[in-house]
Amino acid sequence: MFGTGHIIFIIISIIMILCGTAVCFTKKPPVRKLLKICFCLAAAMELIKMFLLLELVPVVEPVISGGTFVYRETGRYSPYLMAEHLPFELCSLQIAFIFLALVIKNETWQKRLYSVIYGTTLIGGIMAVLLSSLAPKFDSAPDFLTSPRAWEFFIYHSMIIVIAIYIGFSKECDIHFADCKWMIAAVVILDCVSLYLNSMLSVPAYQNGRLMGLEYAVNFFSSYNNPLGITVTEKWQYLIYLVIRIIMAAFMIVLVYLPLYFRDRRRNQ
Repeated sequence: MFGTGHIIFIIISIIMILCGTAVCFTKKPPVRKLLKICFCLAAAMELIKMFLLLELVPVVEPVISGGTFVYRETGRYSPYLMAEHLPFELCSLQIAFIFLALVIKNETWQKRLYSVIYGTTLIGGIMAVLLSSLAPKFDSAPDFLTSPRAWEFFIYHSMIIVIAIYIGFSKECDIHFADCKWMIAAVVILDCVSLYLNSMLSVPAYQNGRLMGLEYAVNFFSSYNNPLGITVTEKWQYLIYLVIRIIMAAFMIVLVYLPLYFRDRRRNQ
């Protein structure tokens, strides 16, 4: 993280965000029109990501060979996308949020969705650009900068940050500091769902009917493996980690909604 390639992508992302925001506030497109364009782009980039990460893997069967348990190839292959690449992270879920904002006609619920999109895209997009999970996977800056997956990643997250800024300061959406409660509610619900989702998509290992551990684990919403480097081996440690996450989430939500508070205060004056 924060290697030469990552820093270059951060600079490129800042340029894309500044240019995209300038175009939006200059042209002032209707929010729905912008969301339609961004939904199509987001869906296209999700498809690109899917095909970049898709693998053709052999179909195997378990056998005992020479007294040893092994997997034998059957000669057949199947396309496979690892569970960790499914679109269940906060940023990927924006495709669903944007779709709902476009199809729901009720103005009250539309505004609530706008408030959720504003906060989640701003926080998620900024964290993704600065703390990119892709950065450690590249050995050199040239490999990073020539990777189609890296370009898709940073273009997508720059785009959702532009969406957030435009929605937040658009009179058409009319969201305010008090609307952060809808984002808090959405994050709490999604956080709870992620615990079920991670358990469903992980692969447990049993011995004599007893759970021994996990052969494969997913980590949507950083439910366990955390960017803070906190070691968690006991339930009480995990509860402490959850409290830290809640405090950090509350701080970041207030932080991204503060500009709306000061904007409204200036308007009232």
